[in-house]
Amino acid sequence: MNERQDTSHADQLRQGLEHHRWRREHVQALAILKRAEVAILDHKAEILAHDAAIARHDEQIELGEAHADASPADELARFADAHRAGAERHAALIDAIHAIATHLPNGGSQ
Repeated sequence: MNERQDTSHADQLRQGLEHHRWRREHVQALAILKRAEVAILDHKAEILAHDAAIARHDEQIELGEAHADASPADELARFADAHRAGAERHAALIDAIHAIATHLPNGGSQ
């Protein structure tokens, strides 16, 4: 091989190794995104449960406990604590996802 071929071959080897690293990083990134999806769905389930507890509580106030099952004594307090604790985590996750969007084609717009 001449010098130009040696340089070209070395570049191709380097690029092949870089492609391998990129593929590995893509799989790792997708795994992280799946974990983020699970976190979002878990939070959505918590929100739905909290909404149901609020609706049941409102129904009890309006129609009485004979119309709706009584909530456990500490249920609203537990949901309120979870709501406060989840707000910061929710905001951080949403901010991180929006930051990812800036790196997508067309800035992540649909």
